[in-house]
Amino acid sequence: MFKDFIEQHRETMISTLQDILKIESVKGHPVPDGPFGAGPAEALSYVLKLAYDRGFVTKNIDGYAGHVEYGEGDDYIAVVSHLDVVPAGEGWSHPPYGAVIEQGKIYARGAIDDKGPAMSTLWALFAMKALGVQPKRKIRVIFGLDEESDWRCMEHYFRYEPKPIGGFTPDASFPLIYAEKGLVTLRIDVPADAESMSAQVLDFAGGDRVNMVPAHAVAEVDCHSSTAANEFALKIRKSAKDASINVTVETTDSIVKIYVAGVSAHASRPDAGVNAVLHLAQLLGTGTVSNSSMWRTVGSWDTAGRALGIDGADEETGPLTANLGRAELVDGMYHFYINIRFPIRMTAEQLLQDVQSFLSDKWQVSIVEHMPPLHVNPSSPLVETLMDVYRSYFGDDASPISIGGATYARAIPNAVAFGALFPNREDFAHKADENWSISDYLTCIEIYAEAMTRLANTL
Repeated sequence: MFKDFIEQHRETMISTLQDILKIESVKGHPVPDGPFGAGPAEALSYVLKLAYDRGFVTKNIDGYAGHVEYGEGDDYIAVVSHLDVVPAGEGWSHPPYGAVIEQGKIYARGAIDDKGPAMSTLWALFAMKALGVQPKRKIRVIFGLDEESDWRCMEHYFRYEPKPIGGFTPDASFPLIYAEKGLVTLRIDVPADAESMSAQVLDFAGGDRVNMVPAHAVAEVDCHSSTAANEFALKIRKSAKDASINVTVETTDSIVKIYVAGVSAHASRPDAGVNAVLHLAQLLGTGTVSNSSMWRTVGSWDTAGRALGIDGADEETGPLTANLGRAELVDGMYHFYINIRFPIRMTAEQLLQDVQSFLSDKWQVSIVEHMPPLHVNPSSPLVETLMDVYRSYFGDDASPISIGGATYARAIPNAVAFGALFPNREDFAHKADENWSISDYLTCIEIYAEAMTRLANTL
């Protein structure tokens, strides 16, 4: 019954999607009423005003998160999405905040992760009200602003607001995600070798976020003479060519600067990217530089965690993945941040112990963030209801699946990830030229309107 409404409002649905995608909602320095920066605050203000102007009850919780509400009652069903995005990165053929539509796809950071799906849930709520749908339970569409970083938005929101009895997040893929791997980010600290007579690494950095495969890395090396610098640069170029590493090398007197370009991807799928930090470590490991053994060790790290002694898998959630997402040299100490997605039978504490015992005693390992795994019974009313909605639109007999990503389904009780990526579509989340099909966006509005109605009348 929602098709006619969508067709009548198609152009407005698309133009509002473009509006929200043009906002650069990357986490930044706090501003008044915007603890996560001006961009996320503007994005939240936009969606809340859009709903308020249509007569909905809205609420902004101190700039951390907000919601749009429909229906009556104390208990409620929640649909939780996020309006913050990861940095655009490099390698785009379309402006990352241009929201350009080409050949039926809209290109922008956040198109599929997660501002596009967020807008589809909001328009689903608009459709329900416009068509007079009266659910048995209240529905809240909740928007977070810190999902790509520390989830402080959800922590703050639920400090002041009651939790729902169930719901979903449109921040993964169809058919439905009933299990999510555990997530832990380990920081490995290694003292810089300041006494080395070899070429001295003066600066080293790479990556933007631990939940992205780093697309760039840079090192500055002092070779102590211009002759040595030229020889070192020549060796780095040859090593890069032999290993098919995308590198730019510059020399100025005794200083050599090495720039490595990679390909960004989501940290839960590190094999889909090209890790610039790992490639830079591999290049430094071929030369005679300070901390030479460290570079060889770091350069050996793989996406399965074998080189850290933590590889493993289980039947439900599959293999562990490891992404060296960020690295830096600060005040004489190297910091390497490894984002690990681990099977539900493992624990973060055991991974910490295993990595520490596998590495040199001089290397210190610590946990900087941790989320336990998520597992919802596939036979629960929540899963069965949403899978019934899925099958009514897609007409196949797919089963719920598990993923390595961490979604807001962990932030509320009795929740799963439901869409928004359609089956057999390439996932451009966290990649250059992130995009989403306009047709899929409009269909999701219909799917989510049905899903909200069904859940509000069932749970």
